[in-house]
Amino acid sequence: MRSTFVKVLDKIAQKDERVICVIGDTGFSVFEEFEKKYKERFVNIGIAEQNFVSFGAGLAAMGMKPFIYNVVSFMTYRAFEQIELDVCFQENPVVLVGVGGGHAYGPAGPTHHGYFDLSLMTSLPYMTVICPGDPVEMEAAMYAAYEMNSPVYIRIGRSVDPVVHTAPIDFRVGKGIEMNKGERAVLLVTGTMLKDGVKAVEILKNSGINISLYSMPTVKPIDKELVEKCMTEYEYIFTLEEHSKNGGLGTAVGNVMLESDIAPNAKLVKFGFPDTFAPVTGSREYLNGLYGIDAEGVAKTIKEKLSGEQK
Repeated sequence: MRSTFVKVLDKIAQKDERVICVIGDTGFSVFEEFEKKYKERFVNIGIAEQNFVSFGAGLAAMGMKPFIYNVVSFMTYRAFEQIELDVCFQENPVVLVGVGGGHAYGPAGPTHHGYFDLSLMTSLPYMTVICPGDPVEMEAAMYAAYEMNSPVYIRIGRSVDPVVHTAPIDFRVGKGIEMNKGERAVLLVTGTMLKDGVKAVEILKNSGINISLYSMPTVKPIDKELVEKCMTEYEYIFTLEEHSKNGGLGTAVGNVMLESDIAPNAKLVKFGFPDTFAPVTGSREYLNGLYGIDAEGVAKTIKEKLSGEQK
């Protein structure tokens, strides 16, 4: 998704001289061509995250359209006050692109893990939070963010993210995308876990269980209409995200269920990180498997839940 980000940014920058890219000493081997092409519309602030965010907010206040790019944990944790006051409080239309959500930087340990960024960003007034599931969703998210006149946070992975969607999608901010129609249960997935969600559904199909699957690229605003529909149609709503269970997609879905006037038939089960830090270092795949949110772990838990209901 990083290459998609730069590709789309290039297309937008060709048409709009207000577009400027700001980085915080990250993205080497990613931005060199963009820097050569646009020169004064590319700025490396260095390792100074608070200044980096405030600089982006200042550009937006002066009429520019800044896309600011940094590691998830550095940008959202170290510069939260600046995001709150310089970007959101003043409603500056900055597009913050966070790379490396969840365990993307797994071997680097808790300093680089992105467990809590969705919780922080969704708590901020005026902030739209988008977690594309693959390069197709990323491209659509970039164009949508460019058109918005308000703050946007886009969270992406780090490594090469495979294309999941094989056909054109109807991407709309605040709306889910149907991936599979099934019975009894639905799996709502956001961000880089989309490929894992698709694989989990395939594993379940091979064992005779067909559940519905939706990609949820927008965490805020959440697709309330879809969640309420799922509340009445399914016995279980499962949510899957590479984030803490507190404050992300699962919390957003749960809030809809709690606040809705509709009496839910469904039970909510959240797949994510428990209320702790990673006990060991390791690759993204290893750590996600440790927490049971890889495709096999998700399929196993869903099968157990549905089998328990049948007894």
